[in-house]
Amino acid sequence: MNILQIVEESPSLDFSLPFLQFTDDDSKVLVFSTKPSYKHWYEDTPDNLIFRDKNITFFTTLDTMNAPRIVKKILYKFTKKNRSNTDNFFEKVLRKICTAVINVFSKPNIFINEYFSGNPDVVLIETRNDLIPNKVNKDLFNWINKNNIKCIGIPNSAYTLESVKWSPITPFGKHNIKAAPFYKFPNNYEYWMTSSQPYVIEQLKEVPYRIVGYPGADTNWINLFRFDENRNIDSKEINLLLNIRHFGKNRNLGFGIGQYNIDDIKLFFNILKECIERENQIKFNLYIKPHYYVNFSDFEKILKDLEIKNFEFLKTSIYKALNNIDIVIGLHTSVNLISALSGYPTLLFPQVLTDNIKKDDIKTKNMYEGMRGYSENKDEFKEKFRFLLNNKNRIDFSKKDREHLREFFDDKSIENILSYLN
Repeated sequence: MNILQIVEESPSLDFSLPFLQFTDDDSKVLVFSTKPSYKHWYEDTPDNLIFRDKNITFFTTLDTMNAPRIVKKILYKFTKKNRSNTDNFFEKVLRKICTAVINVFSKPNIFINEYFSGNPDVVLIETRNDLIPNKVNKDLFNWINKNNIKCIGIPNSAYTLESVKWSPITPFGKHNIKAAPFYKFPNNYEYWMTSSQPYVIEQLKEVPYRIVGYPGADTNWINLFRFDENRNIDSKEINLLLNIRHFGKNRNLGFGIGQYNIDDIKLFFNILKECIERENQIKFNLYIKPHYYVNFSDFEKILKDLEIKNFEFLKTSIYKALNNIDIVIGLHTSVNLISALSGYPTLLFPQVLTDNIKKDDIKTKNMYEGMRGYSENKDEFKEKFRFLLNNKNRIDFSKKDREHLREFFDDKSIENILSYLN
């Protein structure tokens, strides 16, 4: 089977890579980014996201340009950074100009057709509904419609609030664009969900949908990076993975939405610093996995102002980020569920966003409050942090959370998806 995945943002790869890793050896997979570089999200080549040797290839809009190599190198130099990582006004303008040039001269449908020696059997796109209505996507979606290629919208998150009425439900999230192909779903389209979302189903109307679970929560996949309870533990040195959600200058709380602000981040790291300094006999190494929108230079300045030491940013998938980690500490983000399901002791920091989201969705409330890693307040967080410094405590802690979360995630997602695709 020939599979094309169109990637606008990186989280959809967390959904797809687990089942793509288990495709038949004869399958051919192309992951195509509508951005000029994977450096927007990953520190190194995206091939390192793969655990098994499979026929999965990564290309970008820049690869589809018919231009001299030197021209491509220059364009890559000025477009490889994430939009939020460029503070210099001149660099911002230059990046936008170079990106516009790439979009104009990119020929994605011709490139993809040549790669597969024909059309792919299925195209995977994102359901986050904020695809950019630019020339690249216009060419791609017109090509998909013209050839009536099976198109599947895949989730971007391990868990979505079921009682929230997300809107609008279209690939581009626009009601005011009437030009094809931006105002509706592709002709041969199917919408996938990790679990039943009644309000989304209501808005889909006649659009086909399928509830497929979350492949990243399947045991066969998790076994590739599961926490090793029997590995040698150095009681004098502990590696902490910190999952940080996107934050901005202002907090924006509403029905099913929310964003941390800078003060929330400062509070979290001040509390963490207090916990660390209390254990002066242990060396703590902080591995920070921020949301891919985060401005790393601003973030680093915040950490230095707070005198946070021994930290390193990780720009990779949640699965690869777990390598050599002892304890996971997270602000509210669904990747915490993956680390807990994988056996890594996961401690959740109490903040207003979690409390707000629990009010929106009773299933979410039951899921989070049932975790041993859930903390009602900062004092409880501090107590659980100290408790998890003991390796035996971590093993018992993670086992119970893994069993609890398994009740919310079916364990046959990969098998069912591949059976359907084949």
